[in-house]
This record gives sequence, structure tokens and C-alpha cells, in this order.
Amino acid sequence: MGFNNPLAFLFLLLLPFVGWILWRGLKRTTAITALFKSNIPGRPYVVIKFTCLMLLIGSLVSAGARPYLEPLSTGDYLFLNDISRSMTARNYCNEPTFLDRSKDIMHSILNDVPEGRFGIMVFARLAFPITQMTFDHDYLHDVIDNGLRVGMIFEATDTSLPNSLTQVARKKANYPEIYGNINYIIMFSDGYVDGDWRNQLTQSIAEIQQVGIKVLTVGIGNPGETPIPRMDDGVCKDTYLQANGRTLRIPLQDDMLKFIATETGGEYFGEGTIDELIQFIREQTLTTASEGTLFTEQQRRDISWIFLLSATIAIFGFLLL
Repeated sequence: MGFNNPLAFLFLLLLPFVGWILWRGLKRTTAITALFKSNIPGRPYVVIKFTCLMLLIGSLVSAGARPYLEPLSTGDYLFLNDISRSMTARNYCNEPTFLDRSKDIMHSILNDVPEGRFGIMVFARLAFPITQMTFDHDYLHDVIDNGLRVGMIFEATDTSLPNSLTQVARKKANYPEIYGNINYIIMFSDGYVDGDWRNQLTQSIAEIQQVGIKVLTVGIGNPGETPIPRMDDGVCKDTYLQANGRTLRIPLQDDMLKFIATETGGEYFGEGTIDELIQFIREQTLTTASEGTLFTEQQRRDISWIFLLSATIAIFGFLLL
């Protein structure tokens, strides 16, 4: 247990003064009671009343110090998000894009796994991190909403998913002080990759396996194929991108995503099974937090109510005597 405002305990220096006031009051009560030849309060009465008062003050001071408990378990996770052009696919302009749908899932994971430390990495033709590994979920929410978009990388139409896995594996191997505790990647993609993806993935999966990372893949897409609306100065149009005279349509290539998950010892999840993904993260991946883990206030659970309850009981006891 820790305290956000430990200086509040300085108020405990008032306890001797309060005790003296109580002792002085009881002394006068005893004198007046003797004068009227009534029953003098016994020692148990004095002890109980003094105890209630000290408990009241101590509990209020402790509540003012804002006590908290930190999580007993945690985990490091890297969001690996596809930001290639295919992630702008949607049937109509008033629908969310594939990327928007992946953002919603990321928000849900951050909200339901508050004790986890997360980072965000994106990929299209290239792959690179856009945040550090952090427990600051407010910062991550802000990056997801305002800093994660298609077009961050030149030639965003190219999707080199194997390269993204390779880059993660190399970062864990080369920067263990930052990425050394990452055992799980949470990948969001429609899986739309040209060519023989099995051969393309051979080397990258081997590198991921070598550094001990498992991939939880999340398929983003629709049961059929989804077109990509044209954008004109940031405004969605009712016409669609063409390729070789035909409308370009994006399928959900979940067979590749399932292959990645299986080969790395992870799991595949569809958009309709996010509750199962969160349950898997909480039950299968969290580990005991090491001593000195630098949690932020967002991971701390306030327990002031316990001391406020003790203060309430103490004041009722004091008033009833």
C-alpha cells in the first residue's frame, strides 16, 4: 500500500493536543459528577471514548493521504497496427474504416487491462514504433485517436506484414531495456498481402519464435470484399478506387492471420470475439509484477473508502458514549 499525499500524516502531530483536551474534559466531567454525587465514568468508558476519537482522527488523516494499492500482476504488450491503404476500406462513407474499427478494439483493451504496459507500432511498407512502452493509458488513447492514421508512411499501398514481424523481433533482441519484456504482440490487420505469403513469412516467423514472442492476431474486415472510397481533400466520395479498370476490393485474409498466430503459439480473434481476446490477455498473459514496477496513478486503486468507513464507525461510537 502507498499514499499519494503522505504529507497529510503531519496532522497526526495534533493527536497529543487532542488527547490532552479529551483528558481535561473528562477530568472536569469527573469533578462535576462527584459534586452532584452521581456515578463517575469508569475506566472502560474513558478508554473506549479515547480510542474512538483517536481512530476517527487517524482514519480521516489516512483518507486524506489518499491510500492506494498497486496491481499484483502486469504485462508488456505491443500493438502492431496495419496502416496500409487497404485499412481505409468501407462500404459507405458513413461507416467506420477498418482502421477506425481497430482503434475501437485498442481502446477496449486499454480500458479492460489497466495494469498492462503498452506500446504502439505501425506498418505498411515500413514498420516503426510511434509510442514508447508506457503505463500512461491516457497518452495511448490520445495517440490512437489523433496520431494513428493511414498515410503516415510513403507508399502506404504496399503492405509488408512479414517485415513488421521482423522489425519487432529485432527490436526485442537489440533493445532489451525497452522491449525485453514483450512476450505478446497484438496485431490488427485485414491480412491483405499480395504474393505467396507463406514463403514471405518463413523468415520473419522464425525470428519471432527465436525471441520468444507470440502473436495475437485480430482480423479486421467484412465477410465479403470491401471497396475503398476515394478521398478528395480529406472528404470521402461515393466513388471507389480502381485497379486495372475494376473496383479495388479488400478481402479479410484471415487464413494468413490464423497461420501467423498458430506458428508463433498465439491465438486468432475476430472482431466479434474481442471479449474473448481480453479474457485471454487477463487470464493467460499477465505475470507477477516485479518489485519497483513504475506504475502510474492510472494503475493505482484508491482505497480511501476503507478509512472513511472506519471514521464513520468511530464517530458513531464516540457520539453514542
